[in-house]
Amino acid sequence: MTAASRAKAVVVALGNPDRADDGVGPAVVQALRPRPEVEVWEAIRGGLPLAQALVGFERALVVDACPALSVGEVALIPLFPTDGPRTPDHGSWLHGMGLAQALAALGMAGLPVPKTWALAIGVEGLLPFRRGLSPEVARAVPAAVAEVNRWLAN
Repeated sequence: MTAASRAKAVVVALGNPDRADDGVGPAVVQALRPRPEVEVWEAIRGGLPLAQALVGFERALVVDACPALSVGEVALIPLFPTDGPRTPDHGSWLHGMGLAQALAALGMAGLPVPKTWALAIGVEGLLPFRRGLSPEVARAVPAAVAEVNRWLAN
């Protein structure tokens, strides 16, 4: 897709399907129906590389496993500050920043960063190397797909 014809919204799945429930992001985006006005990606890297790939979109939704939530819980979380972007003021910030931090830094540099949300799906903290989602997380996929569709409709 050329820059002139680029979609205004993107949905990005993070996760590794070979690490059990970490593959929930890809499972969610694979269940979406195609829409010509929305780009859908699967990615394995977050932080600055992902933020750079999102430059130029108006809106972005990142779907990922989240051990901070209860297993199977689905939560939509804004990743953009409401009172202006902030980045830490120390020398190592560039190498270890998360996605929200990276978007703020790119925005401060004058790049057109999208309003970005995370769609987090709760998983266990330690995930084994195996294919397939646990029953609890698999049951959350339809709710996560519905949340993506609501986000796209707004």
